[in-house]
Amino acid sequence: MPGVLVFAAGNVTNDLTYRESARDQRHDFLSFTMAANNGYLDDNGEWKQTSTVWLNVKAFGALARNARAVIAKGRPVIVHGELKHETFDGADGQRHSSLDLKADAIGLNLRMCASQYVGTGERYREVAPPLETVAGVPADGSAVDGPDVSGPALVGEPDL
Repeated sequence: MPGVLVFAAGNVTNDLTYRESARDQRHDFLSFTMAANNGYLDDNGEWKQTSTVWLNVKAFGALARNARAVIAKGRPVIVHGELKHETFDGADGQRHSSLDLKADAIGLNLRMCASQYVGTGERYREVAPPLETVAGVPADGSAVDGPDVSGPALVGEPDL
């Protein structure tokens, strides 16, 4: 039974560590550290940071391989997984502790960046169209043919 399940949002703070298993892809391994900053907007609308939580993220198998393709140092991520408190003896002879997050899901934080979907399974062999095609607006901001969607917004429930 899983322990403490959490969602964490933050930034990747180091280069990824990736190890490919010679015997079984399910044992492929990815790890990175993320910083989740806590804070609030003050009365002037300025961000005031109150604390930072450092998490060691670990992923295995397909999740490790897929995350490796999009996650990099400095990128904003959201991670879901099981949180564990670990203790260990450091090289300095002192007892240390860390928060480890065994990931079930990893993704880019789309509030902070844009992304593009590329499927990996048998059912998803095609590469997704470019973002500007998906959004319906070319990257250069020029007009596209299509229905006129300008005008007043709907108010209340639409007639069905």
